[in-house]
Amino acid sequence: MSTTEQSLLPPPEHAAFAVSSRLLSCLVTESLLRSFYLPLPQSRKAAGLLVVLTTSLISEQPVITRSLKSTDVFAIVPLHHPPVLKDQHLGDKHGLPVALVDPLDMLPEIYELSSSDTEGESVDNELSEELLSVLTPPPWEIKSVTMRRITSPLQLWNKFVEDMLMQDSLRKVIESELQSSLHWQTLSFENPPKCPSLTSSPIEWEQSLVAGHPTHPMHRARMMPKVPDSYDWYHPIIRFVRVSKSSLDVLGPFAKTVHDLAQLAALSAGLSLSDSDESVIMPVHEAQLDNILSKFPDVEALDPAINVRAEAQCSIRTVSIPELPGMALKLAVGVKISSSLRTISHYTANFGPRFSEEIVPKLAINPELLAVETEPSSAVYKCADPDDAKNFTAVLRKTYSPAPNEAVITVAALLETGHAGTPPGVSAIEHIFGLDSVEKRTSFLDRYIEVACKALVPPLMYNGVAFEAHAQNVLARFDTQKKELLGFVVRDLGGLRIHPDTLNSSLGTNFVFLDGHCVVTGSVEAAYPKFYHTFVHNHLQRLIRLLGMHYNGVGWEMLRRHLTDLIPPDHGLHKAWLSPEGAFVAGKCLMRMRLQGVYRDMVYSPFPNMILYKGVEGA
Repeated sequence: MSTTEQSLLPPPEHAAFAVSSRLLSCLVTESLLRSFYLPLPQSRKAAGLLVVLTTSLISEQPVITRSLKSTDVFAIVPLHHPPVLKDQHLGDKHGLPVALVDPLDMLPEIYELSSSDTEGESVDNELSEELLSVLTPPPWEIKSVTMRRITSPLQLWNKFVEDMLMQDSLRKVIESELQSSLHWQTLSFENPPKCPSLTSSPIEWEQSLVAGHPTHPMHRARMMPKVPDSYDWYHPIIRFVRVSKSSLDVLGPFAKTVHDLAQLAALSAGLSLSDSDESVIMPVHEAQLDNILSKFPDVEALDPAINVRAEAQCSIRTVSIPELPGMALKLAVGVKISSSLRTISHYTANFGPRFSEEIVPKLAINPELLAVETEPSSAVYKCADPDDAKNFTAVLRKTYSPAPNEAVITVAALLETGHAGTPPGVSAIEHIFGLDSVEKRTSFLDRYIEVACKALVPPLMYNGVAFEAHAQNVLARFDTQKKELLGFVVRDLGGLRIHPDTLNSSLGTNFVFLDGHCVVTGSVEAAYPKFYHTFVHNHLQRLIRLLGMHYNGVGWEMLRRHLTDLIPPDHGLHKAWLSPEGAFVAGKCLMRMRLQGVYRDMVYSPFPNMILYKGVEGA
């Protein structure tokens, strides 16, 4: 497996490939660059080559008829298995057009073609000859070139934007995000966390991520002014400020909960906390305090000694506080993680408590299989400009309380590899559950997919509610004695997609959304892409690949079977996902969004529907 080869690289090289492979995956899958797959039937090292073409070739649609030269090649990557190919080859003679390539498809080597006098790290002649042996005339005219390694994602990025019309400021910002991702990923590989056990606490699992997002090139970026490398993101200090009651929009018992917390902090510091009917105490992440004080002049910081130490979840901005049992606190933090600023909109503050109270108890949910972490209260600073308000927002979330002998683990942590003390290339989920045979992995995956579908799909089917069911927002519940999956917990109500008419008609409610709220969709079909991206593309695809059931199609056959059992044949979701008409779905484009400078509005392009994927012959 490529995960094993990657994990054996020195941390700087491993980190460079982690970012580069994600970047290439996005560029190809989002059709920002065209690519072909060329099998290498005689090679003992790779199944074939991914040949990615330069930006200038995008305009040559739909079929390239001319011979391609070395200057037309953007990058070449050896693959250990074929990628997902386009069904319609459209007469291309240069190779098999690629529809989707995942970082896990790739061997940890990326090359470019260059003239012999170009500086760089060359490859040995035998490998070069093998790779170039398939780039032969007449469709290819590769003459007088050498293959050289691309060793940095910044090389790929600058090569990609070289011929593009792009504002220089945006180019530099994205370059700095990639650099940050590379930097923090290197640190993580140099000092990987230990793999928790099935009896470890939920927060230990939250803090055990090694690489994070499986396909986002800025997956490890941490960008915030004046924060040193030594800053402990997982153990921040929460400070408190006093704000005029008239300056806040508060929902639920937020003020009392936070006041009681601040009171405990003051008593612990040997200080007293003065009360006022005219003001409210707000919690503030220590890294956000200066930003808030500079933006909102009527905010008064309490004595620095009045603070609490928190334990951050994997999202960084949501924290658990020992003095606040049963609750998690989600705070705006002015840090750019991946490619977006981790603030909280006034929409989210307004929506969460109302949706939790009015809608969640009525949704089509089997409570034995799915629990929703509700958001009972929130507070947001009232501003004319919502871009200012999002810097000063807080949400209280009720955390799931596990039963005795029940483990609750964020799925993102289970899908990680590279923990300290674990075998190279072995994921946490394989390690913890002893999935050391095909039979064990097959049995585990089949139950996982069945329970996940029964837990998470019905609200979309019946209520038009698409939970943001990616691996970071979904917690898996296990019996610690039987090591058996019991069900799931879903959290974070800020990223849902909902069709209001379907919601209200199915539940007999009259839930009102703020004008302009991004969770609202114009049709129930428009809610499907968000759920597909988070649940299928991000969550299940990673698990299926890690358990070795992607290339043979077995994992996808399981998913088709369980969805077919669950979704009626006359339902729109069946047509979208399970019929031949659904060969392609609207896929979320992480790099297209970044190039357009958006993060809240989704950008989609056609992705192959992996639910229908049949695998590779002979895999």
